[in-house]
Amino acid sequence: FGVLEMPGSGADLLPPHLLRSLGQKEYDKRKGAALEIEQAIKDLRDAGQHERVREVVLYVVRDLAGSPHPNVRKGALHALAGVAIGLREDLPQFLPEILPPVLASFCDPDCRVRYYACESLYNIAKVARSHCVAHFNDIFEALFKLSADTDLGVQNGFQLLDRLMKDIVAESDNFDISAFMPLLRRRIFVANSYTRQFLIGWIAILDSVPDIEMLQHLPGFFDGLFHMLSDLNKEIRQQAYAVLYDFLQEIKAAPNMAYEPIVAILVQHCASRDRFSRLTALTWLHAFLSLGKAQLLPFSPAVLEAVLRSISHGEDEIRDAAAQTDRALRALVHSSTEADFDMQAILATLVQHMRAEAVRTRVTAFQWIAMLLRQRPAALLRHAEALWPALLDSLGDEAEEVVFLDIEVVARLAAQTEYFATALGKVMGRFADSPSLLEARAPLILRELTVLLEPRRVYVELASLVVSSTDLPFCALMVQTLNGILHSSPALRELRESLRAAMSDEKERGSKADAPSAAAAAEGAELFKQLYAAWCHAPVALLSLCLLAEAHEHASELISRFAAVEGGEMGSVEFLLQLDRLVQLIEAPVFARLRLQLLQPESHPALVAVLYGLLMLLPQVIATPLVSLVFFDDAVVVDIVLYGLLM
Repeated sequence: FGVLEMPGSGADLLPPHLLRSLGQKEYDKRKGAALEIEQAIKDLRDAGQHERVREVVLYVVRDLAGSPHPNVRKGALHALAGVAIGLREDLPQFLPEILPPVLASFCDPDCRVRYYACESLYNIAKVARSHCVAHFNDIFEALFKLSADTDLGVQNGFQLLDRLMKDIVAESDNFDISAFMPLLRRRIFVANSYTRQFLIGWIAILDSVPDIEMLQHLPGFFDGLFHMLSDLNKEIRQQAYAVLYDFLQEIKAAPNMAYEPIVAILVQHCASRDRFSRLTALTWLHAFLSLGKAQLLPFSPAVLEAVLRSISHGEDEIRDAAAQTDRALRALVHSSTEADFDMQAILATLVQHMRAEAVRTRVTAFQWIAMLLRQRPAALLRHAEALWPALLDSLGDEAEEVVFLDIEVVARLAAQTEYFATALGKVMGRFADSPSLLEARAPLILRELTVLLEPRRVYVELASLVVSSTDLPFCALMVQTLNGILHSSPALRELRESLRAAMSDEKERGSKADAPSAAAAAEGAELFKQLYAAWCHAPVALLSLCLLAEAHEHASELISRFAAVEGGEMGSVEFLLQLDRLVQLIEAPVFARLRLQLLQPESHPALVAVLYGLLMLLPQVIATPLVSLVFFDDAVVVDIVLYGLLM
């Protein structure tokens, strides 16, 4: 150990035998030498020779602590602890020289050196107490590195030192939390479970100190703390959750709270693959909506995004938490004014999830749009164009619940006076672009629109759109669909009654108590006229419209026109199928009045001619008519029974 005998400042104060003892392998010899150094330092302190003490410290630091021999480094740590104990109340002024070599030894490759570094710092801290707080960041950094040490002895020493430092900080009245926070922010995202446990412990102890306002610094380490909820170690997860729970209780009691940075972090964790993290994030968001109320409205698009990500989750608890948060957010938006939140951002989020894979997510998105249309129609209409691509695509959704909600949204858009024609025009355009949608869903969609909107207005507008279209095959299919709904939907009963009133004359109105008024007849005639031009695209549909309006003479004329046309559409199988469907429709309740009119054939000769004309148009090979004439007194009852086509 020749290095111990090298002359230098402070070496003359340490006898050669003492220097040799500090480098011995045996712990007792090193410890004995450290006790001698402690006594020597006491004597120098009592004599007021602080500079001589400093020379000893500098010698130990320079020539012993950096030695390549592990035992010498151990002896240096014993010596520094002895110096600290010997200095007692004078120790604080020497801490800048004593602490660095001790803290550096925490990274020593020899585990026993690291252990004795813990022991040395423990003894130094016991003497310095609150004066260590001025060097807390350096001490914390060293402890942070040591927390992941795998050696059992080092871990035991670390635990004792860590508890002592927590006690010192807890009883200190000059801890600078602002100076410590940058270090915590840098270290909070560590992945090692032991180090995470170390950090959680310090966050908890700092939060428990009344004079330290950890809550105002929460955004700085909140994200990292939340990540610990997904740790593989159950104990770490529980500890992290307990600390987070305590912070949430403090937030509930706090008069003022800055929610913005924390909400942004919670939204990110609502997309976490870890079940516990996602559930906790949703729980926090729900609590924030109750606490922050109007303060949370600017973040409603982000919160809505978080809710929609989890509303269809496979875990029941997460789905329930998302649904609970969704209800709270809807209530908050409902109670707010238009200026409190960003409608455009909310709609952008909803449009994204209207095409989500999960049905429940799509349903929730449509429910939101319907709610916004009920409460903020003017604000939503300003951004309605962004909705239409998704709205039109969803008309063909495989889930009927989504389709019904989609139709409700379309109807609410159309209910706005200035948007009625636009909405129906877009629906009509999608039918024209998608024949499969027209065939599969048009009856349902149009039927629901007539329930949700004023039926007459819907039919008149659609008829006008058909007339203006140049796609003749599409127009024919559209009219056939509208015609089927017109004759069968309960919601269109008044529309049918209005059409029946169209052909009532003045004489009939005067002779029957239940006859329509002149005004009703005029309205019916106007409706018949508005529909007629569109219904011309489908001859059989036009014929049924005339029968419904009791325009029997004109219907008879149409039958004659059908018979006069050879080949083409009038001779096609599709035309015959339409005739067959009309025959079946005549037997339906909607035409009960027509059938009763046959009790007075002399009063309705044109009607009889129409029905016979239908028989004549249907090929005798594939249809079997049965006509029976039954005479009762002077009345002739014509019962026409038409069987369907033989397929």
